[in-house]
This record gives sequence, C-alpha cells and structure tokens, in this order.
Amino acid sequence: MTKPIKSQSASRPPVDALQYEKLALSAFDFCDRQLSQLNTLITLASSICRNPPITSDERRRRQIMLELLVDTAEQYRQDLENDRELFQVIALDAKGVSQARLTASHATRLLAEASKLASGSQPTANVAKRKRTPAKTASIVKTQTQQTVAVRH
Repeated sequence: MTKPIKSQSASRPPVDALQYEKLALSAFDFCDRQLSQLNTLITLASSICRNPPITSDERRRRQIMLELLVDTAEQYRQDLENDRELFQVIALDAKGVSQARLTASHATRLLAEASKLASGSQPTANVAKRKRTPAKTASIVKTQTQQTVAVRH
C-alpha cells in the first residue's frame, strides 16, 4: 500500500536547486562566521576570568558575570554547531549527495569546496561585504582557539 504524495502548494513556485544550494551554503557560512565570533568572545572572557580585579568584592562580581558570559557563549556555540549540521544536510541534499555515502570530514570538505566555488562565482558588485576592523585580531584569536576547541562530528 503506497501513501499518496502531497502536491506542492500552488501559492509558492518550486525552489530552483541552484538557489536552494546557494541558500544552504550561505547559511553554512553564516554559522562559520558566528562560531568564529563566539570563539573570540569565549577567549576574551576566559582571559579576563584568569586576571581578576584587585579588590575581593570586584573580583567576586566580575568573576560571576564572566562565568555567566562564558557559559552563555558556549551554549550559543553549541546551538550554532547544531544549526551548522542541519545546514550541511540541506546543502548536501541540494547538491544531490546522499548522506549514507559520506563521512563527516568528507561532507565538510565538499561543503567547503562548494562554498569557495559559490563565493567565487558571484559578481563582486552584487555582494556587499562588511568591513571588520578587528579582523586581524579575530583571525589570530580564531587560530589560537581552533587548537583548543573540540569539534563535534
């Protein structure tokens, strides 16, 4: 006995596969940027926690607030990693690659390659990039934190 196939709503046209893939890759890149920012935030807050203020009252208040900041940032990072996995599935589905044939590292490599191709094929006039003044600092911190942050697969 087969189940009836639900027809797509007439109010919305079907999504072009190329646009679907670009959307998923864009979301995947968004998660990477957010993870980088959160790693920078966690590194900053952790270093402040290691160097507390002089008075005991200031030290206690600052320590409590920074511990809450670190906990919050780590939770945000975990949520983004989960969203990133979802976006990986969407992007791979859009590319027509079955998950059963992929390892996590192979899937990440495929998406990284597709992301580079997608960003390289877009006209630069249509892409508005934000200027990031602390880009060098963020890249240094990102490099340092990537060595210590565990990656979940």
